[in-house]
Parts: sequence; C-alpha cells; structure tokens
Amino acid sequence: MDEQIRAIMAEVLRLPAERVGADAAIGTVPNWDSTAHMRMMIALEDAFGIDLDESRMVEMTSFSRIRDTVHQLRAG
Repeated sequence: MDEQIRAIMAEVLRLPAERVGADAAIGTVPNWDSTAHMRMMIALEDAFGIDLDESRMVEMTSFSRIRDTVHQLRAG
C-alpha cells in the first residue's frame, strides 16, 4: 500500500516516485501546494475507496500522516 500511496503522490506532484520519501511533507516537496493537496486527497479517495472529511484532509500533510490515515480507514 505504501508504494501505491507514493505513486499517487508522485503523479499528483509531477515528481519521480523516488523523490517522494518517507519524510515528504508540505513545504519540503516541490509542487505540493493547496491545489495539489486537494487533487491528492481525491486521488487517494478514489484509489482506496475511502472518504476523507475536511479535518482529516487538513491533517494529512506528510507521507507518514497520509499512510497512517489510509491504513486506519482501510482497517476500520
């Protein structure tokens, strides 16, 4: 699942997947602005069949937070 998340992030951010490391976060990754963030959230919802409310989206500001949230929603 981590590689799928990384691939989605890379596609939305228009970066090679290897540039999206475990420490990737808003402010440290080129192209990760508010518009890209919303596109990423929609892509994650579609790919994993999850629903993200606004409060979750606001908190999902790094690869690790995105991964943890997706894992949590998929398990629940």
